[in-house]
Amino acid sequence: MTRPNILLLLCMTSMLITSTRAQQHPVTIMLDPAGHARNSGRKLSNNFERAETLKLAESLSSILEERYKLKVVFTRSPGEEIVPLQNASFANRLDVDFFLSLHIYKEESAKPKIFAYHLVFNPIADFAKRTIDPLSFIPVHQAHFMSINRTVFAGNMIKSILNRQEYQKQFDFYGLYGIPLKPLVGMSVPALLLEIGINEDDKWQSLVEPIIDSLFFLTQSM
Repeated sequence: MTRPNILLLLCMTSMLITSTRAQQHPVTIMLDPAGHARNSGRKLSNNFERAETLKLAESLSSILEERYKLKVVFTRSPGEEIVPLQNASFANRLDVDFFLSLHIYKEESAKPKIFAYHLVFNPIADFAKRTIDPLSFIPVHQAHFMSINRTVFAGNMIKSILNRQEYQKQFDFYGLYGIPLKPLVGMSVPALLLEIGINEDDKWQSLVEPIIDSLFFLTQSM
């Protein structure tokens, strides 16, 4: 066999192995639409946050799975009640690649806004270099230490897409902000929270493709 043919065979084999690994271990994203059976969330124009975040999550999931063949898991289904730390336990047990909590509020201005947050209790202590034994007990308020650098990396990847000039006329983006966040407490996997401000209930639909672009861009580094 000639050298060019050998190189071609090696390239094809490498592509096949990569494809097989992707099929066996697809990138898994967990979507957390804010609200649940006992918490309708904030009042929007005509609906409540609980209903619109679920619609948004379903739209994102459909595209991520069909277009990009990613695995998407929801933290809740319609009518399900979520208890404290349930999402964190679920995400950690599945060891998902990325956790995204989705929140929507009523914005007065016509132009939508997107805020990106991650969990930080103490900017100095949380980012301190430490060696964590995965077999040791980790207090729930320190679980995010295990992935805080990967979380910031993920946040900046998403920020780089949502801050693109092509999107600046469509919506305003703010972040990445590190603050105490109850929905992300207990997460040992990379986790972010997106808060979306819209003045009409269905206006989140215009933000689906930009968010999809940012998530797909992130998955390329996983």
